[in-house]
Amino acid sequence: MTPTPFDSEIERNRRLAAEGSVNAMSDLAMSLRDRHRYTNDPADLSEAIGQLRAALDYVPDHPIRHALRVNLSAVLLDHFQYAGDVSAIHEAIAGCDEAIPLLDEESRRVAATMRAEALILLAEHTRDPVYAAEAVESASRLPRLPAVLFVLGRAQYLRYGLTGDHTALAEAARVLEDSVRESSADDPGYLLRLNQLGDVLQRSAEHTGDESVRQTAIRYLRAAVEGAPSTSGSLLDFKVDLAAALRDRGRHTGDLGAAREGVGLLREVLAATPADTRSWGNRCENYLIAVHGLIEQTGDIELLDQAVEMGRAAHGRGSNDATIPLLLGLLHHDRFLHTRLQSDLAQAVTAFSEVVEAVPYGEDDHVSALGNLGRVWFSEYRFTGDPEALRRSVTALGSAVRASAPDSPKRGAAEINYGDALYAQYEVSQDPGVLAAAGHAFRAAARHGGLQPMVRIKAARAWAGTEAEAGHWRRARDAYAYAVGLLPRVAPRRLARLDQQRALEELDGLAADAAASAVMANDPETAVRLLELGRGVLGGQVLESRSDLSRLSAVAPELAEQLAYTVERLTPSGHLLGTAADDRHDLDIRLGRLLDEARGLPGFEDLFAPPALADLLASTVGGPVVLINVSGFRSDALIVEPSGVTVVELPGVTPDSVAEQAAAFRAALHAATRPGAGETEAQTTVTEVLGWLWDFVAEPVLKRLGYTIEPSGAWPRVWWSPVGQLALLPLHAAGRFPDGPTVLDRAVSAYTPTLRALRRARDRYVRAGEDLVIVAIGDAPGATTLRGTEREASRIAALTPATRLAGSQATVDAVRAALASHASAHFACHAASDPDDPSAGHLLLHDGPLSVLDVSALDLSGVRLAVLSACETSLGTHRIPDESLHLMSAFQLAGYPQVVGTLWQVNDHVARLVAVDLHQGIAGGEDVATALHHAVRRCRERFPKTPTLWAAHLYSGQ
Repeated sequence: MTPTPFDSEIERNRRLAAEGSVNAMSDLAMSLRDRHRYTNDPADLSEAIGQLRAALDYVPDHPIRHALRVNLSAVLLDHFQYAGDVSAIHEAIAGCDEAIPLLDEESRRVAATMRAEALILLAEHTRDPVYAAEAVESASRLPRLPAVLFVLGRAQYLRYGLTGDHTALAEAARVLEDSVRESSADDPGYLLRLNQLGDVLQRSAEHTGDESVRQTAIRYLRAAVEGAPSTSGSLLDFKVDLAAALRDRGRHTGDLGAAREGVGLLREVLAATPADTRSWGNRCENYLIAVHGLIEQTGDIELLDQAVEMGRAAHGRGSNDATIPLLLGLLHHDRFLHTRLQSDLAQAVTAFSEVVEAVPYGEDDHVSALGNLGRVWFSEYRFTGDPEALRRSVTALGSAVRASAPDSPKRGAAEINYGDALYAQYEVSQDPGVLAAAGHAFRAAARHGGLQPMVRIKAARAWAGTEAEAGHWRRARDAYAYAVGLLPRVAPRRLARLDQQRALEELDGLAADAAASAVMANDPETAVRLLELGRGVLGGQVLESRSDLSRLSAVAPELAEQLAYTVERLTPSGHLLGTAADDRHDLDIRLGRLLDEARGLPGFEDLFAPPALADLLASTVGGPVVLINVSGFRSDALIVEPSGVTVVELPGVTPDSVAEQAAAFRAALHAATRPGAGETEAQTTVTEVLGWLWDFVAEPVLKRLGYTIEPSGAWPRVWWSPVGQLALLPLHAAGRFPDGPTVLDRAVSAYTPTLRALRRARDRYVRAGEDLVIVAIGDAPGATTLRGTEREASRIAALTPATRLAGSQATVDAVRAALASHASAHFACHAASDPDDPSAGHLLLHDGPLSVLDVSALDLSGVRLAVLSACETSLGTHRIPDESLHLMSAFQLAGYPQVVGTLWQVNDHVARLVAVDLHQGIAGGEDVATALHHAVRRCRERFPKTPTLWAAHLYSGQ
């Protein structure tokens, strides 16, 4: 046996006990109990119980008997927790009842506290709230010392768990806060109390959805883990509780790092827990719950298979607890959704049915099993079309809704699933009453504050869909507006950028449908507003955070300083773990509180809020902005001018037709890079897509604007702001080639991701400052050589005074410094987009990449123009095109009011021609957009049959 700190004391007392010393028997028993807690060796507990029984036999009438009975009760409670022998609890309670009246005051308090702890264990084991109430009553009669308050808080917490009484949960938190506050940090029970308080606050957050409460809970739970010695018997339990809180942080906020950290902690716990102990089952349950949450976020099939096997093994151990079959059902259902294996569906039905039949109606596990059984049957209906499966689904989910408490998250989750099933029933029956019932269920879920934001927003979207289906367009508009208003909660600043992107990807098309519903309701102004709120969410966060706080500084300087500091620390980031992640979550919560305080001041109600419609209209003073909205309801061009919004219906444009054109365009671009017969065919396809864009999108808009002929004088301007996958196509190059009308022959085009971005570009535009830095890298590590970059840099430098960073001089740090000290920048180098993580798109410098995320984090003032003469600098991702996550938008967020870039890979020679021509035009007095326009037209004249060479270049900004 491995030596322990208790061995020498145990041997000494064992020798004395053998000589008949009752005190030694008692001390030996308690040392054996302590060693058991250290080693989990059941022989120590058995010996401890035997020693105390022997000691009691020695003293049938002696006063020491009462203390021995209390010690025996303490060891019996440990025996129950290890072995699950409920008779040990009853014997412990009986021992306390016998001893308490005959003990001195201090010993009586200790024994009474232990009795309350025994009642808590009995209530946990039997699920009988009567025992929990008795524990509360017993502990309430004792002096309010930290140890007693700890037991009282646990009793109240358990009472809440068994009855759903939220006053008991609030009282548990209050009592435990007192217990922690009145304990010193070196009190042996301090960490237990701190951990219990964290656990209670975590449950409170789960009920209310209040992330600030969850963050406090995680702080306490992490402090308990970090404060516990590695030899502490409580350390593993502390890790389990922290992992549960991190799991729920991941589930509610989308923080993948938190979900992974929680799973990692539980792996450590399971590795340190012997499989033959009672605690292994509980810890296995926690691990499977955490893994299920992680799988929901990542779709990791290999991890899912492992979890299923572990769940089967745990279920085979014969536990009466419903948790394992519930988890096994969830895992089998998840696997069915990925693999479509009907055996998994059958296993899920079996697991959930087992719980429904075994657990009393209305208990949490019963509600969960019933709701999940309804989900499984709904999946079966979707897979097989069996109407009986749909009927069962509707019945089960309706029962789950009725069986759950009105304000519980389980009720909200059941509501959204019930709505899904009802809507499917409506699709079969076309019964308007069923449609209304589905809408009612979705609306209830959307308004449930305790549900995860992603679940709420999906429910709101579904609710809006039912109103649209019924032709209630004003109600649909309002429901969509409710959904769009929840978007900031789905992708809060606290999350890593990759997590934000993943969340918004799930909601692609929401803004478009919201705007279309507003147009159907004859409310185009609200359509514009909804597009502003529902697109460019991540860029909008950056724009908001860089709002001018000078006005607030004049009224509340300290508050303005705190806001500025908090915002500065919340720049977009990658994944963070541990306390660094906790700090970021706390900062986001702190920002919300500071904003609430600031918005409470007169005149600051809209601080950091998106601009009002009047301000957005005013931002179009330089020319019309055309928002092109594509939705399954309808598609329109919304022409935004200072005088208002004009709707141009686009009946030939649908989500499917745009997706088809975008797919054909992408394939053609890929084929055009490979010399041969396929290259000619690719150019033909590109030409056809440009023709489609002209016929169905550009020509109707330009006709309404009156741009019907090539201008003889000053060229009119138009700003394009397409929605969805239309943003991946070159509207500025639309036309009927080679001899038909084109956008290039009607107007100077510009782009803007949102009206907010255009407004900020115009606010920041400065005419002064012509100093230019040219970054030219022809031989970047790991990339093909660009032979024309040096020539391009030399030609441009001959046109205007410039600082040049070439080759090894063009490091990431040097370029950052140059951007901060020069008004304009020109990049001639490699660039790349990343369809899986658009924020990882980058310029390739001498010593590494300068990414979209890196550039977005810059906050530059006095800058004027960035020219990105590189590949794919304006190419977003088809997964979340509305977020405009690419290098051009990143430079705009960094402060550049004018940016020139490309939509796809460009030929090195052609890129140089266009870049030099652009700078010649600027040097000759043309504005940037006009200079690029004419440069592209001249390039078109040189390569009229090869649109991929000239159509890639575009301008974004003021």
